[in-house]
Amino acid sequence: MFEDEHHGQLASESSAEFGFRVLWVGLGLVAAIGGGGNAPWSLGIVAVLGVVGLALTGANQHTYGEKTGEFFLRYVFWMLPVWLAVATFLIGRNFPPYRQVNLGSSKIWELAPLPASWVPISTSYKVAGIGVLVAAGVYASTISALLLCKSRLVFARTWAVLVICAGALALLGLLQVAGHADQILWMIPMKNTRFFSSFPHPALWSAFAILWMSAGFGLLGWLAGQRGWNWQSTDGWLLLASTALLAMSIGVAGDPLHQILGAIVASLGCLVIAWQSWQGRRASQKRGLGLSIPLWIIAGLAFAGLATFVSVQSPANEWVHYEGQTADWPVHERVVEDTRNMWLQRKWLGWGYNSFPVVYSFFQGADQNDTYRSVARSDFWQSLAEHGIIGTLVWWVPALWIVGRLLFKRRLLKFLIPPLAGLAAMVVLSVVDFPFACPAVFFGFWLLLFSVARWSEVDKEGVTFDPGERKRIQKLRGEGQTLAQRPTTFGTPSSKPKP
Repeated sequence: MFEDEHHGQLASESSAEFGFRVLWVGLGLVAAIGGGGNAPWSLGIVAVLGVVGLALTGANQHTYGEKTGEFFLRYVFWMLPVWLAVATFLIGRNFPPYRQVNLGSSKIWELAPLPASWVPISTSYKVAGIGVLVAAGVYASTISALLLCKSRLVFARTWAVLVICAGALALLGLLQVAGHADQILWMIPMKNTRFFSSFPHPALWSAFAILWMSAGFGLLGWLAGQRGWNWQSTDGWLLLASTALLAMSIGVAGDPLHQILGAIVASLGCLVIAWQSWQGRRASQKRGLGLSIPLWIIAGLAFAGLATFVSVQSPANEWVHYEGQTADWPVHERVVEDTRNMWLQRKWLGWGYNSFPVVYSFFQGADQNDTYRSVARSDFWQSLAEHGIIGTLVWWVPALWIVGRLLFKRRLLKFLIPPLAGLAAMVVLSVVDFPFACPAVFFGFWLLLFSVARWSEVDKEGVTFDPGERKRIQKLRGEGQTLAQRPTTFGTPSSKPKP
C-alpha cells in the first residue's frame, strides 16, 4: 500500500519499522473492536501488546545510530510519564487511600489516614495495576514512532490501515442504528442502548472517529500533493470512503460538541486537500484548478457552515449530553465541583490510578442522587484528582514540547494540519468529557502525535524554508545527503551517506 514517488523511487521500511507497524495495527484493532479497549478481554491484550512494544523499542535501539548515549538520554526524557506512573503506583501501594472496617455485624469502607500530599498513595493491584500497565504500555509502544522510525511510509501505511478499519466499524455502527440493534455487533447484549458499533458509549466512539477522520484527511492531503501520483486510485478511494463514513458516524452518534469539532476538522481537511492538490498541479505544470479543487473548497466551506449552524442552534449547556439527557448540565457541574474538592485534598500526586470510582463516593455531595460514577466526565479534573498537578503535567509536557517545536520551528507540513486539529479536538473534549478513558482514543492520540512530529522531520518537501534552512539543505544535498539523512530534532540522528 502506497508507493513513495516523492523522490521518484520506491521507499521501503526497515524490518524494525515493519515490526512496529504490525504492533501498532494490532494494538489499535484490538482496542477498537474490544469496546474501545475497555472490554475485560481487550484490556489484558492491550496491556500485553504495550509491554511487547516496550521490549521491541529496546531491542531495536541499535537502529538509532552509533550515539547510544544520546538515545538513552532522549528515551529517559520522553518516558518520564511512564517512570512517574510506575514509581507512584509501586510506592503508593504502601499507603492505600481507604480501608475496610467493621461496623457491628457489617463491614464498610472508610478513608484511611493519609500521608503528606507529596507522598504517593495507590489503590490495589487489581484496581490500579491494569490501568498503570495499559497507560504505560500504550505510551511506551508508540514512542518508537518518534525515536526510531526513519521512513514516512511506516506512518502512511499504519494510518491507512487504521483509518480503513475505523471506517468499517463506522459502517457497522450506521447499520446498527438503521436496524435499531440492541446488541453490540449483534452479539453482545447491552443494558445501555446508547452504544455505537463496538463502543459502549457514543461519546467514546465520536472521539475515536474524530481522531481517525483527521488522519484520513491528512493522508488524502499527502496523496494529493504527491507529484506524479494520482490519489484517485484504489487506496485513495478506500481512504475517502472510510473518512466519509467516520464523518457520517459523528453526525449520527455524536453530541453537538462532537459534531462541531468534527465539522471543524473536516473543514480544515477539505481545504488542506484543495491546497495540496493545487500545489501538485503547479509542480506538474498543469494549468487551472481542475474539477477536484473547487469541489474540495465547497466541501470545506460546507463543513464550516455546518459547525456554525450546530453551535448556534444548540445552547452551550446542551453541547454534551452527560446522562443521555440535555438537562443534566447542573448535575455535571456538581460532579466536577466534588471532583475538584477531591483533588484539593491531594493536590500534588492525587489519589492514585483508577482511584476515582471508589474514592469519589466519599466526596459525592448529598444533593446528588446515589448513582455510581466510574468517571467524572471530565478527563482534566479526573486526572487532577487521580494524579495531582505533578502527575497531570508530566503527561502533558511531551505533547506541549512537540507542539511548541512544530510551531516555533516551522516544521509542520500542510497535510498534517488536519491530524493536529484532531489532536486539539481531543484536548478540548478532555475538559468537558472523557475521551481518554477509552484506551483506543488514548492509543490513537499518542500514535498520531508522535507520528506527526516525526513525519515533519523526515519529509519536508513542499515546505517553504527560511533562507538559512534552504542553504543548509542545499549544502547537505551537495554533500550527497538526502532529506531523510539530515540531522533531526526529535528522534533518529542522520545516517552518513554511503560512499
